Amino acid sequence: MLLDNSLIMNVKNRVSSLHYCLLFIVLFLPFNLFSQKIRETKRQRICLIDSYNSNFPTYIHSAKAIQEFIDTTHYQIDVEFMNSKEFVDDVYVKHFHDFLSYKLSKRKPYDLFLVADDYALEYVLKYEEELCQNKPIVFWGINNLDLARKQNTNPNCTGIVEDISIKETINLAKTLNPKLKEMYIISDNSESGKTDLKRVMNTKGLNTEINVHELNLAELSFSEFEKNLQQLKGEKALLLLSLYRDKNFKYKPFYEGLDFIKKNSDLPIYHLWKHGLNDGIVGGYLIHHYRQTQEALKIADQVLKGKAIKDIPVLDESPNQCYLDYKELKRSKLVPSVFPDDWIVINKPNSFIHMSRKHVYLILSVGLLVFGLLFFFIYYAKRENLLKKELIQAQLDASKVDELKNAFLNNISHEIRTPMNGILGFAEFLASPDISMEDRASYLDIISENSNQLLNVVNEIVDIAKVQSGHSDIKMEPIEIDSLLSNIEREYKIFTERKNLELRIVLSSCVKRVFADRLYLLKIFRNLIDNAIKFTHNGCIEIGYNKKGDFIEFYVKDTGIGISKDLFKIIFENFRQVQESDMRQYGGLGLGLSITRAFVKSMGGKVWVESVENEGSCFYFTLPYVDYDPALLIKPDVFCEVN
Repeated sequence: MLLDNSLIMNVKNRVSSLHYCLLFIVLFLPFNLFSQKIRETKRQRICLIDSYNSNFPTYIHSAKAIQEFIDTTHYQIDVEFMNSKEFVDDVYVKHFHDFLSYKLSKRKPYDLFLVADDYALEYVLKYEEELCQNKPIVFWGINNLDLARKQNTNPNCTGIVEDISIKETINLAKTLNPKLKEMYIISDNSESGKTDLKRVMNTKGLNTEINVHELNLAELSFSEFEKNLQQLKGEKALLLLSLYRDKNFKYKPFYEGLDFIKKNSDLPIYHLWKHGLNDGIVGGYLIHHYRQTQEALKIADQVLKGKAIKDIPVLDESPNQCYLDYKELKRSKLVPSVFPDDWIVINKPNSFIHMSRKHVYLILSVGLLVFGLLFFFIYYAKRENLLKKELIQAQLDASKVDELKNAFLNNISHEIRTPMNGILGFAEFLASPDISMEDRASYLDIISENSNQLLNVVNEIVDIAKVQSGHSDIKMEPIEIDSLLSNIEREYKIFTERKNLELRIVLSSCVKRVFADRLYLLKIFRNLIDNAIKFTHNGCIEIGYNKKGDFIEFYVKDTGIGISKDLFKIIFENFRQVQESDMRQYGGLGLGLSITRAFVKSMGGKVWVESVENEGSCFYFTLPYVDYDPALLIKPDVFCEVN
């Protein structure tokens, strides 16, 4: 029964969840479709009819303005190209019209038509009622001023004319070359070319010092034009209006035509439109299609937002600007001494003085960046070399340490095995009942001597272990120096006499006390004196001290084999003797001086050596001097015992 109830509750929960999901879908889906519909209806539709094609220079500038100005979230724009520079026959125009009419019949109605250049405007006005159906029309780039101005009476059409600056450009050419006498106007068989040529030749007030001639491809083939062009020399100039079609209707794209002129003439080429600048055109007062398109799009935006198109008059002034290419001026030897402020000169080499603040900051920033990178790379390279050297040195040091440790292990086995053999050997002799009392006493002395030798080895190992681990119990006490040295003299007299060496103690009257760890101080002296006895075969060993400023300077001097200067530092390292072979010849672990240095340093002093090979050595060490109460002195006769 419990199972059935649980199953029923589970089914009820699932049904309830399903109801909620269905309710959500029913409520949300219509809202989503409605919001999508709103977004679609908000986007207004625009159709652009361009006279040329997508590769034509004027359209490239217009397309840039459209891309920057048109918000695709609010507007949808379609483009239709007439390609009128290449195709002008009635058959092509009919095909274009039929195809455009078909597309318009299948599309949603447009809210506005944009028209670029003369050929497209003439076509749209011819079929305005059929194509546009009383929708607003905004144009730009129109050279036919009469046709453009007539649209002030058209309630559905307005725009911007393309007023070429003929007089200004010819006067500019005369300013750049005062010797200029002849200007050749290049035009072609296209409708816009014919219109522009007519405007030039009918322009009043041209510079009377310049004779204007035609090079008209409506009357010439490209080959005939080439021959005429090659004959032009001297103080002449070219003004390019249009070079797309010759009298035989042979077509060349703009830049191909421009290269054709440059190939056949060295004369400076002026132009009335911005395309071609930086590609061989000297310059001129140029029409900028980017700006024209911007202004036309502003008008279109006002119309789409509700402003009546009849209230917007046709703009019949074109804001043309003087542009020049410094490279072409230099090639044609036309560079003026001074450029007026309203001339825009491209490719002009800027001096540092005339650079804008922005460019100066940019150059300084780049310079600082390059300097910083250069500094970083130099530092990195030096650091890398240093690390490599340190790595190589570390490898060498590690190799040396390995060699020293191997030598130490070999030596320590020898140093332990030798006295142990003596102890074990003579202990066996003592077990024999046949030996005399005199021999027994001698064997006991040998066992005792070897035991002390073994104890010294163990003590050195313990001391160096303490030093390397950093654990050392220092007990600083005031000690009477003269008493200490006298006890040391008694301790070592027997050893020096065995080798026929003189042991000399030199006392000082300027200081009598030292504050030190008595055990450490005694080990320091013993290590230095043991070394002196070990490496001295004749002569004397001298022990003394003096006060040097705030320190007491002790020394142990001998007349032994001496030490080479290049070994002064390394002899205080672990496992070191004057020569590695000395461990075998003289015995010992090579730890005495290393332990000595550590003990001296722990009590605030330092140790060093002065030596001449084959003459002897003198080891110095210092301890801080403090004036103490004599009553606190501890005489060291308790711990000065003979090993």
